[in-house]
Amino acid sequence: VLFFPKNAKTLFFVGATFGPPTNCWLAPLWLPPGPPYRRQDRRLVSSFASALTYVNLKCSLSETSYGSGALMVRTLERRLAPPRAKRRDVSTPVEFGGDPVVWAAWLYYEERMTQEEVAERLGVSRATVVNVLQEARDRGIVTIAVSPKHLQSVRISHALSELYALENCVIVPDDGGRRPDFERIGQAGAQVLAEILEDHDVLGVAWGRTVLALSEALPEARRPGISVVQIAGSAIGTAEFSPELCTSNIAHRIGARCINLHAPGIVSRPEIKTLFMREPELVRQFEIIRSCTKILFGVGGFENAGTVLSSGYMTPQTVKPYVERGGIAVVAGRVLDSRGKAVLGSLDDQMIGLTLRELIKIPERICVAGGLDKVDAIEGVLRGGYATLLVTDELTAEALCARARLEAGQTPRRGRRTA
Repeated sequence: VLFFPKNAKTLFFVGATFGPPTNCWLAPLWLPPGPPYRRQDRRLVSSFASALTYVNLKCSLSETSYGSGALMVRTLERRLAPPRAKRRDVSTPVEFGGDPVVWAAWLYYEERMTQEEVAERLGVSRATVVNVLQEARDRGIVTIAVSPKHLQSVRISHALSELYALENCVIVPDDGGRRPDFERIGQAGAQVLAEILEDHDVLGVAWGRTVLALSEALPEARRPGISVVQIAGSAIGTAEFSPELCTSNIAHRIGARCINLHAPGIVSRPEIKTLFMREPELVRQFEIIRSCTKILFGVGGFENAGTVLSSGYMTPQTVKPYVERGGIAVVAGRVLDSRGKAVLGSLDDQMIGLTLRELIKIPERICVAGGLDKVDAIEGVLRGGYATLLVTDELTAEALCARARLEAGQTPRRGRRTA
């Protein structure tokens, strides 16, 4: 391409190949000696070269995407774009009172434009739009607030933590029953566990539907310094009961060391338990179990659909003596009453696993449980102080708060229906 700036004696040659971006070339090839080139000449040549390069790149990128070429196109588009107006020069529609701040706020918040689109509409830079939107907030033109619907869960979380002396509480908002509680709580618990796990932690894991859901939803990571330990013996039952599955799932998801407890959950006679507990391998495993820095557990009840009975871990006959003594909840195979006191029976002498007395000594105790059918059981766990962190659903949390306030003589706050 031969190009002669007007009234100039300088010849410029600009060339470009229409091929892949790697073959693009565009430059003044010969500048003969002579007087200094005028600034407008150089600007004109630069604009012409930019336009030709832009066309070349757009053609080349129409079929193939190149990161560096795409970046060059965006850069050239900005170069070829008309100059941005100053904020004081923006012509604002009359309905916005001549105030560009109000106009920009309307475009961004009401018409859902991006900042780049607002900048294009106003004819200013994106940086100017950022400053204008901040000014809109400072002047009170725009106010940003968290939805009361979402704040409700935060308020309940704080109230529940205070009423039951929890260090932390995570509430899963109600979804109208679209998904099972244990799935939603397990998913939320997985996010919480991923955030609080620390290198060199020893994490004890119990069993249950919610714990299993958590183990399957845990984000993948690489944490080889963490040990994941099974705290209760195994049994032939459903997947929901399987403590070894919950333990191995978590260890696999985070790339941690897995330590399964190679013993049955319940043996036939107390003397057999005594023999098991003397085995050197089990002695070493229980030393690791008792050294847990964190423990994860669910809460079971004695309802027919509960994991304790449906898994076959206990039968109605073996459960009956515990229920008669006031047992309402099961944590890691151990039974407790509504006040959180351990309820002992003949099965305790046959169980191989962590006891409630040992569990409560672990520094961080994460309870994942919910559902209105488990309010009694969860309340017993909280009153016993077995949990330092609770992950539950909104309706269960409201019911727990109402009960605690009623017992304390406080007027329950208005909310949704409670159990």
